[in-house]
Amino acid sequence: MRILSDTAFTLEHLASKYDCKIQGDPSTVVSNVATLSNASNDSLTFFANSKYKSELKETNAAAVVLREHDVEFCPTASLVTTDPYLLFARIASDFDTSKQFQPGIHSAAVIDSSCDVPSTCGIGAGVVLAMNVELGEHVFVGANSVVEKDTKIGASSWISSGVIIHEGTEIGSRAIIHPGVVIGADGFGFSEAKDSAWVKIPQMGRVIIGDDVEVGANTTIDRGTLSDTVIGNGVKLDNLVQIGHNVIVGDHTAIVAQTGVAGSTAIGKRCRIGGQVGIAGHLKIIDDTTIAARTTVIKDIKDPGVYAGNLFSHQKASEWQKNAASFKKLNKLQKLVSLINKKVGEDNDS
Repeated sequence: MRILSDTAFTLEHLASKYDCKIQGDPSTVVSNVATLSNASNDSLTFFANSKYKSELKETNAAAVVLREHDVEFCPTASLVTTDPYLLFARIASDFDTSKQFQPGIHSAAVIDSSCDVPSTCGIGAGVVLAMNVELGEHVFVGANSVVEKDTKIGASSWISSGVIIHEGTEIGSRAIIHPGVVIGADGFGFSEAKDSAWVKIPQMGRVIIGDDVEVGANTTIDRGTLSDTVIGNGVKLDNLVQIGHNVIVGDHTAIVAQTGVAGSTAIGKRCRIGGQVGIAGHLKIIDDTTIAARTTVIKDIKDPGVYAGNLFSHQKASEWQKNAASFKKLNKLQKLVSLINKKVGEDNDS
């Protein structure tokens, strides 16, 4: 399906902006982006996977983003780069008009007189901005979102409809917050009394979110207990992610849907965490770690690399720990069995 835009660009303009080479007519105009198979004679598309070579050869696109060694298979003009998928992603953003808005404040919005709302902002129907909220230039806040007191939102951020941002939150520039997100609700902090009653621990920290962060629909980021919950620059959180209190997520880390991170865990920079991962509290995960989907993490990760594992079904914790310890020795056991078999074979031969 094509992403339509009112904007059109020449290949010459795109090559200059994104520092890539042109193969073909520089004056070729593209006015939308599309897949190889759905492209029309005004579309820009990309080729990054060899299994789609037949579609490349038959595409109707005006131009294709591809690598140097694929130019010979392209029937049309092209933009040549070392990473077609990355370049296409950057160019496609020039055609995306979904987050354009007319500045202004809807008559049904409720904005406290102490708020700082520049004239370049767009405020939708039913929005509530409480005391001392500060918005940067070109911020959009969608219908029925609530921004509680003393919150700061950086320039060019997009807050979708139905978002709740609790008091004292700080969000950097160019953030994208999708519908249903809750930022800064109380963390899950309780102390158990002798009579087994739970005593609530006040959650008095904040949530601090850096620049260029995207938070997917219905994700929750809890406020800190005494210190802050911190989401670094460039972090990408998928839909339905739970970030517990006092968690730190390092710059440019990506976390996929239905992952839960328990309180006070520190995740490093540039980590990739798959879907349905469970990460226990008070852990440290080093920079450049990849964690496969449905992995359970219950201890620190001190060395960068790819981690996976969740083999055991529900059982008593003490039994699970014994089985897990035994499982780690299986490779050594297999080698020992091989040696024994070899020895037995030699004895039988003699």
